Formats: sequence, C-alpha cells, structure tokens
Amino acid sequence: MKIEMLAICDAATDYQGRLNVLGVFEGIAAPKTPVVRDRCCIVTRLRFAKNEVGPHQLKISLRNSKGVQLMPEMKANFSVKVPPNRPSVAVNMVLNLNKLKIDEFGNHEIALFMDESLQGTVPLTVARAMKKQVRGTMDN
Repeated sequence: MKIEMLAICDAATDYQGRLNVLGVFEGIAAPKTPVVRDRCCIVTRLRFAKNEVGPHQLKISLRNSKGVQLMPEMKANFSVKVPPNRPSVAVNMVLNLNKLKIDEFGNHEIALFMDESLQGTVPLTVARAMKKQVRGTMDN
C-alpha cells in the first residue's frame, strides 16, 4: 500500500472514485484553547497492488508530540478489489469531523495506520494567535 494523499482540509468528497479536496491546511491559530473547528475533513487516497486484495482496517489518530490522543481514533473496515485489467487500485476515504476540539497548543500529528501498522503522518500545528490577522494558512 502506498499513501498518495493524507491531509486535513476544509471539505472533501469522493464522487465515483474522484477525490475532490478543498482547503488543505497544516495549522490552526486561535487566541485561546480549546480550539474548535466547526467542520473539517481528514482525507486519504491509498493505492493497493494486486497482492494486497482483501479486507483491511484503516485507523486515523490525532495525537500530540508525546503521543497522547487528542480525539477518539477513527476506524474504517473495507475490502480491496483490483480489476483484472489493472495493476493497482486507489481507495479514497473522507473522514468528516464536526466540532473538532483541541485542548492544547503545540505541534501535533495526524497518523495513518493500516492493519495496526503505522504507515505515515502529517503535522498539524495549533498556535496561539497574537492579534487579528488577514486570513492565512494558520487561521481558524
């Protein structure tokens, strides 16, 4: 399995195998904690080869720099099927998060596990905003 995409974003959809992603970000800035995002998504696009067909379990966690979970883990069970005329297949997952609440500032990470094995991470920085600023990549 190869990770083609792992990101946190404002919105995403999977329409007939086409992954549509809007507003990928790597950080949130807020004047105080807890920081709450009304709505966002974690998206993945995973590529599986013919020798990886069958059932799998995806697990996504958000954890701080000490490895402490900042929200409940999200799990999805699915089965991979590769068409006979293709060497691999992509599987898209859109995990919608409502009222994501993060209680601490710092450098966090989103971790992707496949079948209980860590496959990759992306950073999520939650920073203290010092003053009102023009919208940017770190705005909440």
